Amino acid sequence: MTGINTERRPRVLIVATGGTITMVRGPDGGLAPCADTGLLLERVPELRQLADIDVLPLANLDSTNLQPSFWPELSKAIYHRLDRYDGVVVTHGTDTLTYTAAALAFMLQELPKPVVLTGSQVPLDEIGSDGRSNLINAVRVACMDVAEVLVVFGSLVIRAARAKKTSAFDMQAFTSVNAPPVGSIGLTIRMNGEVRPRGKRRALLRAFLRPDVAMIPVYPGLKPEVVAHLVATHAGIVLEGYGAGNIPNAEGASLVPAITEATAQRVPVVVCTQCLVGSTEMELYQVGRASLQAGAIPAMDMTPETALVKLMWVLGQTDDLSTVGSLMLKAFAGELHELP
Repeated sequence: MTGINTERRPRVLIVATGGTITMVRGPDGGLAPCADTGLLLERVPELRQLADIDVLPLANLDSTNLQPSFWPELSKAIYHRLDRYDGVVVTHGTDTLTYTAAALAFMLQELPKPVVLTGSQVPLDEIGSDGRSNLINAVRVACMDVAEVLVVFGSLVIRAARAKKTSAFDMQAFTSVNAPPVGSIGLTIRMNGEVRPRGKRRALLRAFLRPDVAMIPVYPGLKPEVVAHLVATHAGIVLEGYGAGNIPNAEGASLVPAITEATAQRVPVVVCTQCLVGSTEMELYQVGRASLQAGAIPAMDMTPETALVKLMWVLGQTDDLSTVGSLMLKAFAGELHELP
């Protein structure tokens, strides 16, 4: 395994994008992004004990307001500076962190070094903040012998495309879905054997994106006209199906005609599961088979967030329906377990 040159201090770039970790409380009591993200180093001086740190204040967003157009900008900012650093840390709001993490995992491939996303539940300046420990641990991981896009939060190191925010309350806000975490944080940071090591690879920038993709959960009472409208107005659709990817097909409530029309119009419809754990098995029940026969693409064990971002990314490369289906079922960043 190829590590950092131990004869010099590691160099780490922190790309600040906003979020709770950089927020301050305003006169009205509400939290808003701090105007000077460079204050991160002043608030956490211990970081300089770990590495030589530079801060790039790329954006100052509440991540709720983040749009897909930001992902290529962020990936390019990282890519064009990657050669100068041993690792990159991205500070980000927790609400949309998993979407950005997935986007970076697809857009930055063959990484020779780590790109680590982190944030906090409580602002750095407030009592009980988790921001200090999350940021310190993110920098520690950015100096380790790993070379992937990762999420570091609480006591876990998570592969980017497997991360999901599962709590608005717990300090362990994120979990790894359908795959074990790639590392755990305790007295030390322990990485498991599945993490990709550093190497002499040359990173590939694949900042493709077609953002006009819609995602909607299937629910009792969902009108087929709603899905038909989404098909008519978007380049792709992600349906969060029940259980193993089941989609209503009963008379008056069937979504199958909308999927059939989407296939005819070359609009891919990807079906994932609403369940936190598990995979689509759409051939299992007739209600799933009908959608498959109409042209739906199973998301397998991808999270809805990752399926959405991946479809945007795939459609940025091709609009050929067969190719879209093949690429959606191919693993690029550990986001799914491929079928034999």
